[in-house]
Amino acid sequence: MLKLKPGQLISENSLCTKYNVSRTPIRSVLSRLAGSGLVDIVPKSGSRVSMINMEIVKQIIYERFALESMVLKDYIAIATDSDLEKLEKTVIRLTKSYENTKSFKPDKFKAIDLSMHELWYKKTGHTYLWEQIRKSDSNYTRFCMLDMLECENYEHVILEHRQMYEVIKNRDTSKIEEIVKKHLYGGIERINAAFSKKFDEMFIAY
Repeated sequence: MLKLKPGQLISENSLCTKYNVSRTPIRSVLSRLAGSGLVDIVPKSGSRVSMINMEIVKQIIYERFALESMVLKDYIAIATDSDLEKLEKTVIRLTKSYENTKSFKPDKFKAIDLSMHELWYKKTGHTYLWEQIRKSDSNYTRFCMLDMLECENYEHVILEHRQMYEVIKNRDTSKIEEIVKKHLYGGIERINAAFSKKFDEMFIAY
């Protein structure tokens, strides 16, 4: 995951050698990646992994904050004891997946993380909205991956999911915005701190 960092140059010759193919299929793949916003192709200069546009990331986080806060309030209003039990088990699975260092897999950890959010979107009848979030812009997707893999945000994620569970269990809607904001915006602070010296090489700030 994320083996090529944002802003990194892409060598067509190296790719041709690695996959034992001609330039034609490599250029076709790069063209498709460019269409997805993952690669920038500069005529006569080559290709590079597109930089992450932080303004887009911030707007998506803003959107998620507003949406998720409302979904959680709706969820609290209708969640049954059985629903709360599912949430608790998900938090336990998330914690255990990280504690088991020998078999720890970041992609499995992320899948459990997302599954908790999915529970309250489905319960409140907002499956379509959740599917749209999962298809999120490439800038936000890579931002989240950097936060996980490079900033190693695992302990933050576990703590925040525990806090969200407690807020839901206690049906304390007054704390929803606070914990959701902390959960969604925390990555910006971690990324800014971790990549302060390389920020201009990997991110677009406007």
